[in-house]
Amino acid sequence: MIIKAKDIKIGTQLAEADGFLWDVAEIVRETEKTITVRLCSDFSSFENHWTVKRDGTKGGVLKTFRKTTALYGII
Repeated sequence: MIIKAKDIKIGTQLAEADGFLWDVAEIVRETEKTITVRLCSDFSSFENHWTVKRDGTKGGVLKTFRKTTALYGII
């Protein structure tokens, strides 16, 4: 499904072109034109992508989108 970045919520899943799914774990910052989210994947082999790393700190990747950007995702 194609969604607009402005419709992202915690729990939304976003897909990469290869089908890899990221979970939106946190909305870090939101402005009138952009939204910054923490994307995580507990199924990744990279510990930095996990929701919580082994040492207890937050994992994931911060990504900023323009709210008008069309994304492949599941709400």
